[in-house]
Amino acid sequence: MALKDITGQDRPIHILRGCISKERVPHALLFTGDEGIGKKLTAINFAKALNCQRVTGDELRVTSNSLFQETELLTPDSGLLSDACDKCPSCTKINKLFNPDSLIMPDEDERALKEKIYWSHPDVALVLPYKEIIRIDVIRKLEESLSYKPFEGSYKIAIIDGAELMNREAANAFLDTLEAPPSQSIIIMVSSRPDMLLPTIRSRCQRINFSPLPVDTMSSLLQEKFGHKDERQSRFLSILSGGRLGYAVDNSLIRQRDRSFDIFRQMLGSLEEEIWEDKESMEEWFDWCQLLLRDIAVYKATGQTDLLINQDKADEIKTISQRAKLKDMLKLARELYNIKRKLIFNLNKQLTYNYVSLLLKVNLAQNV
Repeated sequence: MALKDITGQDRPIHILRGCISKERVPHALLFTGDEGIGKKLTAINFAKALNCQRVTGDELRVTSNSLFQETELLTPDSGLLSDACDKCPSCTKINKLFNPDSLIMPDEDERALKEKIYWSHPDVALVLPYKEIIRIDVIRKLEESLSYKPFEGSYKIAIIDGAELMNREAANAFLDTLEAPPSQSIIIMVSSRPDMLLPTIRSRCQRINFSPLPVDTMSSLLQEKFGHKDERQSRFLSILSGGRLGYAVDNSLIRQRDRSFDIFRQMLGSLEEEIWEDKESMEEWFDWCQLLLRDIAVYKATGQTDLLINQDKADEIKTISQRAKLKDMLKLARELYNIKRKLIFNLNKQLTYNYVSLLLKVNLAQNV
């Protein structure tokens, strides 16, 4: 796969290919957008395009403007390819970053995993959060690596996925690198919650926004490239995933939805032990719950099942909507949104479960 093969993100891809063809690549980029929308996929393919070995005899020069440090890539023939060939040794190595688990040695201990930076190419690094944190140890190792000149490619490239999960020490340490970036280096920060990044970090990066795919575009894509033969099912997955292709092609999407709805029903019934495994599963449930509440409110307001996202749950949605007032549904949605925002503070799972269960029963007119 190359940049040209990424579907539905025409504007970001156009910007990135333009940066290469115009020989002006910002030293720091911030890719933002929903989870599962293709940000990391694009970042890795951008790294492939920059270090593709079809471009030879390059001379690198660093310039600056009023806002961003930029690296200019000059070629003898003045014609720079704006995409990866996906066949050369460099592209083949970087492709392994799509499966970083394969780069972990089986004898690595937990401490090594905490500090792990994934390398499949000597000049391209992928940093992933460990237990939802990127620690200062990782950032220091990354900064040390970026301080050296490229070994095989034209650039030293660092991709930081989940950049908002850098703890304060790591974020502050990384500011030095962003303020005085090593020559011939490019940093790509990937974040679904850029508002959690320090303003000083955001201001030093050129931001590129990724958007959800339109329903018709994704539905056609699922049928043409991912083997979904049922047009109705493809459209349903497109709507259910919120235009996020990574979620739509995940075979567990509907299973996750059904599991979250089961918990929702459990909360409306008898109070039981909480069954969230971790903070990630809690966040996932809150997302699905908001989607269900949206459908309940829509049916309450319109009485039309064709406007529902979860149309296969129409009977259940009708039953719940008959017991509650619209204003209470909207109040509940706001309450749950505020609770989800506080999950970053590691709320007690059992207390959260009990409180949310009570909110559901009160606002959806269930027996308390």
